[in-house]
Amino acid sequence: MKEKKGTIYEHLTELRRVFVISIVAFVICTMLCYFLWRHELVGLVFNPIRKLGTNIVIIGVTEGFMIQLKLCCVAGLLMASPVILSQIIYFILPALYKKEKKILFFLLFFSILLFCLGVLLGYYFVLGIGLRVFLVDYNQEFGTMIAAGKYVTFFNGFLLPFGITFQFPLLSFALTKMGVLNPTKLRKKRGYAILLIFVVAAIVTPPDVISQVLLSLPMMVLYEVSIGASYIAGRKEIVHEE
Repeated sequence: MKEKKGTIYEHLTELRRVFVISIVAFVICTMLCYFLWRHELVGLVFNPIRKLGTNIVIIGVTEGFMIQLKLCCVAGLLMASPVILSQIIYFILPALYKKEKKILFFLLFFSILLFCLGVLLGYYFVLGIGLRVFLVDYNQEFGTMIAAGKYVTFFNGFLLPFGITFQFPLLSFALTKMGVLNPTKLRKKRGYAILLIFVVAAIVTPPDVISQVLLSLPMMVLYEVSIGASYIAGRKEIVHEE
């Protein structure tokens, strides 16, 4: 059962409250990251490339400061995300039925979990391999000196797709629940899916073959996991109907 509807003014007032609280939480968390943990954040991002003995340089007067500020903003957003998400959920919950609320919490929890798992996998198991291939195996004839800003751009572009692609099983589960997909369809379309995976990897990764392969392989594994998730979702529906 839905809760009592409010007036447009009440909704706008509540939305403003959500926005203000979210901004305040983000600013406070970003400031904490900058004044307390910015050196640790810089180390976390740059240690994988420093281990290879690569020189990191800045090419602008303000580049060092801006890089640290950007990293602290990202970390601040992550720190503030529980507050921001709770405010958003609190705002939209009155418009949902009880079953829809359960689905929302389920999807939100597993979406965050899978995103974090994808980023961690990329950071701890794939990033080092990619950097070694790019900077050691293919650069033996050249001296290496990397601009800090370009490396951060590469770092974000390399890891973000891992977090996004780890949403595949959850998306498959949800679409199966909606009756759009089923495991039989996913198995039959496996060949097309593999082709699409390489196309997507070519679009979202830096323009080189190694990055595309390093992202494509986990995506193909996730496709198989998505088939299993679709089967579980379909199986639950069958049991429920029986």
